[in-house]
Amino acid sequence: MKKKTWIMISVISLVIIMISVSVYREVYAKGPSVETTEMKEEEISSLLMIPGTVKLEEEQIIYPSPEKGELKELLVSEGQEVKKGTVVARLQNPQLDLEMEQYKLSIESANLKINQLDKQLKQLKEKEKSLANQVGKEEAKKQLDPEYQQIEMEKKLANIELKQTNLQKEMMDKRLSDLEIISTIDGVVLSVNKLASSSLEVSMAEPIVHIGKLDNMIAMGLLSEYDTMKVNSGQKVVLRSDAVPDQEWTGEIIKISLLPEQTQTPLQGGSQAVQYPVTTKISGDSKSLKPGFQIIMEIETDKKIAHVLSLNALHDDGEQPYVFIVQDGKASKKNIKTGITSGEKIEIMEGLSKEDKIIIKGPDSLKDGMDVTIK
Repeated sequence: MKKKTWIMISVISLVIIMISVSVYREVYAKGPSVETTEMKEEEISSLLMIPGTVKLEEEQIIYPSPEKGELKELLVSEGQEVKKGTVVARLQNPQLDLEMEQYKLSIESANLKINQLDKQLKQLKEKEKSLANQVGKEEAKKQLDPEYQQIEMEKKLANIELKQTNLQKEMMDKRLSDLEIISTIDGVVLSVNKLASSSLEVSMAEPIVHIGKLDNMIAMGLLSEYDTMKVNSGQKVVLRSDAVPDQEWTGEIIKISLLPEQTQTPLQGGSQAVQYPVTTKISGDSKSLKPGFQIIMEIETDKKIAHVLSLNALHDDGEQPYVFIVQDGKASKKNIKTGITSGEKIEIMEGLSKEDKIIIKGPDSLKDGMDVTIK
């Protein structure tokens, strides 16, 4: 009985071994299965992503001006719409008022003096007529000529003094007009802070009135010196914000600064990272955006038609990128030269042809010269 059992076990084991050998020969003798793809000619573009901040394109921030005067009254309230030229606040300057009164008195005094000299001239002419009847015209003119010269000189000096005072008054009028603060844009009053003028320390940081045009938003970011070579005015931008995750906005670059940002960030080697401000005008409905929002700006660069390949096919040993192609039933390693990357695709510049069967999926142990089977 035991002998039959052992015979049965041996037969079953032999069958299993034969089946295993058959499966091995069927699968592994031909090499592992791989999935292949080919290069495609498509439009590809590189995306440059930089952080930015949403700002108002047009705004007016009015700070206290102790050198001009103290705040007398605020004429607007938060949320109020204002037109360009609207008086939003008035300042007061008692010293300026006093100086203006002094100039007014000086002008009045100069006019009185000129009027008095005109009367003296009139009286002198009457005296000349009377004297001419006695001594003749020439003698009368000769006798009164010194008085004429004296009065004319005094009148000339009085007119110069009046002109100087009027010029000083015009300058004073300009300083007085500066006490009326007007809106320089059409917009909405975003904040009003009367307390900002109560102390000099606070006034350096807190504005009295902040006016902004909410319809026009821009995004400001920084470009490296290398990235400035790839970005130009007019390029399209896609903007996203973590604050509004389900929405995106489009924009257009309107300005790239010619000068770098003044405050630079030091690098590890001690040198500074040179960065250039870039401005994007946001298009469409931007009501859900608010000034100060942090956003990511995606700038499309290097747009062109090129041979592209899925990134899944790419390998990199740290020296040069390469792919495996199927050639005569074997995996063949091909070094390649790549270009720009866009999403899950990369530009292939050298190393492959359109007919190549490029392995996109295969075993991790794939090596050059290994037998493979295409699925």
